[in-house]
Amino acid sequence: MNKVMKQLFSRKSFVISLAILLFFVIISIFANYLTPYTNPYSFNQEYVATPYSPPQWATIFPQYSGLPPTYNNLLSSSQPQFVKNGTVSYAQVGSSKLSVYMKGSGSFLNVSYPFSYDGSKYKEAPSSFTITFSYLPKGVNSTEVQLNVYLIHGNKTFFISSYVPPTYTLLFFYPVCTINMDSLNNIYISSQSLTYSNSPFVNSLSGSARYEGAFVIPSLIFKGEPSSYKLMVSIVDLSGQPINVTMTKPSLHTQGYLFGIMGTDFRGSSVFAEFVLGARFDLELSVITAVVIVAIGLIVGLVAGYKGGKTDLTLNSITDFFLTIPTLPLFIVLESMLVATGLVLDINIVVLLFLLIALLSWMATMKVIRSATLTLRGRTFVEASRALGGGSFHIIMKHLIPNILGIIVAQIAYDVPTVILIESGIDFLGLGITSFPTWGNMLGYASHEVAASNGFVWWWILPPGLGIILLSVAFYFIGTSLRDVLSPYKTRGEI
Repeated sequence: MNKVMKQLFSRKSFVISLAILLFFVIISIFANYLTPYTNPYSFNQEYVATPYSPPQWATIFPQYSGLPPTYNNLLSSSQPQFVKNGTVSYAQVGSSKLSVYMKGSGSFLNVSYPFSYDGSKYKEAPSSFTITFSYLPKGVNSTEVQLNVYLIHGNKTFFISSYVPPTYTLLFFYPVCTINMDSLNNIYISSQSLTYSNSPFVNSLSGSARYEGAFVIPSLIFKGEPSSYKLMVSIVDLSGQPINVTMTKPSLHTQGYLFGIMGTDFRGSSVFAEFVLGARFDLELSVITAVVIVAIGLIVGLVAGYKGGKTDLTLNSITDFFLTIPTLPLFIVLESMLVATGLVLDINIVVLLFLLIALLSWMATMKVIRSATLTLRGRTFVEASRALGGGSFHIIMKHLIPNILGIIVAQIAYDVPTVILIESGIDFLGLGITSFPTWGNMLGYASHEVAASNGFVWWWILPPGLGIILLSVAFYFIGTSLRDVLSPYKTRGEI
């Protein structure tokens, strides 16, 4: 074994290929730790940044310098500032909750969270922002309380949203949203959903800006301004009755035009998440399928090569028949018939892909195994075993398989790229997996949507393309090295 390992590691192509393979294996194993997203194509995990955002490191190129990055939780290190009026008491519960008690009409507590956004160095304002927190108001006598949210910069105050109980909505001259008493309210404010009918700030705008709130709000608040800002939450007692409020610390998220290691696609989804999850899926599917392909080819090839005669003729003819049929077009036709026509309802599309690829890709492996078996079945050690009474099963297991083990392992390595290319081709055409990221459908979506991006979205196209090439080449050279080093002639010292 040491001699085999020395021979393998003496080959630069094997070492480099093994390093590439280990890289993809590692990112596949730790995919769930490398990215917080489990399926970037799902509705609640897309739009993590502006669509077509380049990677954050792309600012080294002049055309991307000055673009604002995407920030998550800008308030993470901020300390709240409190201003109160009337009968108000409050206490922080842990590091993330605030408990407030107030009594008296007009009493209020303003809680401000300072944060920095250095908009002066960016050419663009963020495309959008979101504010989220939980809010639980409790009135001892079913009393009412108002919640207001502001963004403050210097002497400018932007009155973003206001929430009151349903019975109070007609008492204000600016638009308000409703909130439920005595129950937990998950506040979610997105600049994209703000209009003149739900935001006091948008309602105060004039002209076309009033009707384009979602598009102009980020630029009115952030663009070109110095870095000091505040997010202020104001709690106001409307009835004068005792009120208890529990509130979590707000989170502020801005979506810029740069994102992460690999940017975003046309959905605004993380390309890095798609890449690592696609690598894991492609590796798992290709390796498992390649093992099944080789198992089928091994059984058919061994039987044909060892039995010979009519058995060999029949099996070889069947194999030749399948070899004459173009695999990819046949695969597309079968997959389309079974999926598009609904003939297969209870089989997962992944399982269907696995079965079709395995059943249509074993022929080349069978030919290789058959040829190797034909050369071995007449060797002296096989004849000697047969003369001593060894049965077919004993000869195959004891003498044939050990001698073609190198070919089997190498063939698995050779078949992995085949599976990757077939699966990627099907996904690229939109006939395979579309609801979960794979390298194939990443390229497919990129090719379909690249026209809309008005440019070459290299951070979206290159990763899956390079992944397919590198992984396929790595498996090919690993297979070649294994075939050469584990060749039965070489291991027996015959050459």
